[in-house]
Amino acid sequence: MSRLTSHTSRDGRNEVPSIRALCGCLLGFAIFQGLSAWVGMVELLLAPQWFAPMLQGTPFVEQTGLAALLLGAVGVVQWAAVVVHLRQRAWLPAAHTIAGAVMLGWIAGECLVLDSFQWMHALWGGTGAIQVLLVAALLGAFRPWEKLS
Repeated sequence: MSRLTSHTSRDGRNEVPSIRALCGCLLGFAIFQGLSAWVGMVELLLAPQWFAPMLQGTPFVEQTGLAALLLGAVGVVQWAAVVVHLRQRAWLPAAHTIAGAVMLGWIAGECLVLDSFQWMHALWGGTGAIQVLLVAALLGAFRPWEKLS
């Protein structure tokens, strides 16, 4: 397993994570998010009774199949980021930004529809936010700005 390594910035004042480490973290988060979304989808389809109390009073009370389809779509976006990550590196930042934003939107929408916030929302919403922040770090957002000549 690769460790998060760092190197000194050009100005010599601070250390920044290596691009390889950031890319590895992004790939790991996308795989985790994709797997967990699809596991949730399968659970919704095979054991809707587990979610029935949570879905009471929502538009999805009798439509767990629709909820599962939406959750599966969130997983597809994460898996698309994995494919882009492995095959089209030039689009890696865009793919992971979209995947992280979709996860954040899903969690926000779920909290609004369910009218509740639970530990799992913090976990998956947090990983979506970390995904977006890792892209920002990859693009240099947390390094000192260097003026262009």
